Amino acid sequence: RESTQCIADHSLFIHKSPDSFTTLLFYIDELIIIGNNMNLINKVKATLQENFHIKDLGSLKYFLGLEITRSSSSINICQRKYSLDLLSTARLLGCKPASTPMTRDTKLKSNEGTPLQNPTTFRRLVGQLIYLLNTRPGISYSVQQLSQHMSHPTNIQEAAYDFSQLHQS
Repeated sequence: RESTQCIADHSLFIHKSPDSFTTLLFYIDELIIIGNNMNLINKVKATLQENFHIKDLGSLKYFLGLEITRSSSSINICQRKYSLDLLSTARLLGCKPASTPMTRDTKLKSNEGTPLQNPTTFRRLVGQLIYLLNTRPGISYSVQQLSQHMSHPTNIQEAAYDFSQLHQS
């Protein structure tokens, strides 16, 4: 048996044995336990309950903007609610869908345009788009183009995604 703390993410713990695999992921006051051995998972939960007041919320359904659904043969992860919340925040819910948010030949230049007076909204939205890449890799080129201009965004980058309608808060 081997239990280790993940080097890349110190809030992730992994337990491996020849016949089982269990992980614990902590995030602030949330704990996710995933594994293929229910006896071991129940033992971990009992140990935690002895030392802390915990509430078992059952099967994972929503975590950090990720929606998790299961079937007998698969696990599906999506960010539908996160996407709708992002569109609502950006006041873009009524916009028509596009097959791609930006053409591949679009090159944004940092020395063109007028600097934004309040770049915070632009930065926040680009950060949200970066997180959306977990389930929407098709927007990675556009998000990469925008993220190159986080330090000094201009009205040109803002217009690339039509951020001009964003709520200033």
